[in-house]
Amino acid sequence: MKPNSPGYSGLLRRSSRQAHRFIRKLGCKENERLHFILVHDAIGASGRSHSASRKPAFALNKELGAIEPQVSQMKLVTGTGQPVHVFSANAKGYAVFMEINRREEKSGEINGIRAQFIDVDLNKIAAEADTMEQAKRIAERLRADRAEKLASVEITRSKRGKYRIVARRTKARVGRLKTAFLNRYRDRFKDAMIVETGNGFHVYWAIEGGSLAKFVPLQQALAARFGGDPLITNLKRVMRIPGFYHMKDPKAPYLVRVVHWGRKKPFTQEELAKRFALNTGR
Repeated sequence: MKPNSPGYSGLLRRSSRQAHRFIRKLGCKENERLHFILVHDAIGASGRSHSASRKPAFALNKELGAIEPQVSQMKLVTGTGQPVHVFSANAKGYAVFMEINRREEKSGEINGIRAQFIDVDLNKIAAEADTMEQAKRIAERLRADRAEKLASVEITRSKRGKYRIVARRTKARVGRLKTAFLNRYRDRFKDAMIVETGNGFHVYWAIEGGSLAKFVPLQQALAARFGGDPLITNLKRVMRIPGFYHMKDPKAPYLVRVVHWGRKKPFTQEELAKRFALNTGR
């Protein structure tokens, strides 16, 4: 679906206020300055992301009270005060991310927890090996698994010298896994906010009065419990916001949207840990 197609526009209209509602759901205040980043999403013919030098990222900000309520009208500003029409950038392939936790403006450090969250990527199967021979054996086993119906399997070497195996599922397989995931956790996530992305889900529990020290252990425990990405743990983590398009496949943009808003009352970190019997090592 192309950005100027009727279907694309219809989806946008139905979700035009989701970004604003999502931000407010996280407990952001009218006078808070929020921080965003636009990163080019599209993949090249090789299947690899465009380099940052060719498609630079943009750090943007704005006070919540000044942010336009509809996605199609939203303008954010650069550090020098230059306005950027966000949806136009999104249509050109830029993903729209927001820093989830609260930042202290003078120091630039995180000083408040807005949410605990997980990123469940159902498109990717990742593994690591010490040698290329081990990596090839893992890749062969993945290719032989008929249930997965993989679209691709790649082996790369990390800076640490490890061999990383990344297999990507077909869209049809991802769709079935999405349905299974929601069915499996429907009751457990009834009070959470669930954002659907092209490859899976971001699940949020808005937090009130959170401790910085408890954030990372809870992130790790939630990821382990529900199959989330174990790297989504840092205080300054940015996440895709709903109402904009996932543009990794420019020929088939996928609208990131909230599929379940959850309860109105935010959680405490203690309540969240108790509800899911999370082992935070504390």
